[in-house]
Amino acid sequence: MTDEMPDFATLCAGADKPVPSVTQPLVAPIVTSAVFHIPTLETVDALYEGRAEGFIYTRDGNPNQAALGRLVARLEGAEDGAAAATGMAAVAAAVLDGLKQGDRIVAAHDLYGKSMALLRGPLSGFGVRVDFVDLADNNAARAALAQPAAAVLVESVSNPLLHLPDLPLLAGLAHAAGARLVVDNTFATPYHCTPLAHGADVVVHSGTKYLGGHSDVTIGALAGSAEAMGRARSLLATFGGTASPFDCWLTVRGIKTLALRMERASANALTVARFLASRPEVARVNYPGLETHPHHERACRLLRNGFGAMVTFDLAGGVAAAERFIAALRYIRFAPSLGDVSTTLSHPAKTSHRGYPPEQRERLGITDGLIRLSVGIERVGDIIADLEHGLDALR
Repeated sequence: MTDEMPDFATLCAGADKPVPSVTQPLVAPIVTSAVFHIPTLETVDALYEGRAEGFIYTRDGNPNQAALGRLVARLEGAEDGAAAATGMAAVAAAVLDGLKQGDRIVAAHDLYGKSMALLRGPLSGFGVRVDFVDLADNNAARAALAQPAAAVLVESVSNPLLHLPDLPLLAGLAHAAGARLVVDNTFATPYHCTPLAHGADVVVHSGTKYLGGHSDVTIGALAGSAEAMGRARSLLATFGGTASPFDCWLTVRGIKTLALRMERASANALTVARFLASRPEVARVNYPGLETHPHHERACRLLRNGFGAMVTFDLAGGVAAAERFIAALRYIRFAPSLGDVSTTLSHPAKTSHRGYPPEQRERLGITDGLIRLSVGIERVGDIIADLEHGLDALR
């Protein structure tokens, strides 16, 4: 090797050196590097001690993770945010923060199935007591939080029955009991609700749903105080819940159209809910925008820009009717998730909440005829025409 020209192998090994430029890309690049060059040992100390901003190892932090976390924080009105590998990683990081053996958690009795599995399984095995309560019932919430707790976990709009807890009341009760209020805001999104403004301490998202918006990414996000998010990032790095740079990049791209998508989908959902309520094959429609919803007044206080894009409804004929209805649809697809630009549906008893004992599902109102509809941004007449075709098959 000469001073002028490195050896061929050396040139190959150093092929990815940055190209100097006085301009910046309009779209932030995907930073796939697992590790970052640090110029001096003094810089190492400054990075680890928080005196300098930068990145060391992608498990602990990456520009794309930081970009997503800060964006979600701005949308939620938070000091800081963090990206997680999945929505459940975000929930776990929020709930585990500061938790110790003997602590008590108060959780909504109708949480998403995997959130319920986390609380019933690993946490109970670690000596943490979990009380499941109808937190949308103010009297039940008061009774449950009359004694100390470490954390309260609830969904701003519940999955799948679309119940709404009274967040300001719940925040006051939680704080009086010494608990942090953690709110899963996946269904509502910050377009419709910002729980921190109502007193919550931490907000979590399954970004796989509306934030990403195209069913092509699996990711989670949190937002809250700078201190809480620092602890969350540490937990995520320690437990291996770090989000990939590419998934963070995809989610930021999805958020660019979040307001447009939610505006259209929410308007569509209200029209769809009213249509379903008019059909004799439908025994019940759950949608906060309907005056018949038990928490409609609460939804008018807590939600803005509409009532969300999720609609659930009960078919009078149970699972047999659900099977015939789904088979008769021509456009709307069965998919056990939500938040896509196109309308999809799911069957909670067989997917998201199949881990619940049958008697508990029945008690909560998650019947075998319950359909969960994630309304998309299509022309609403096309959505209704397909639903009509499915319902006509039940006659």
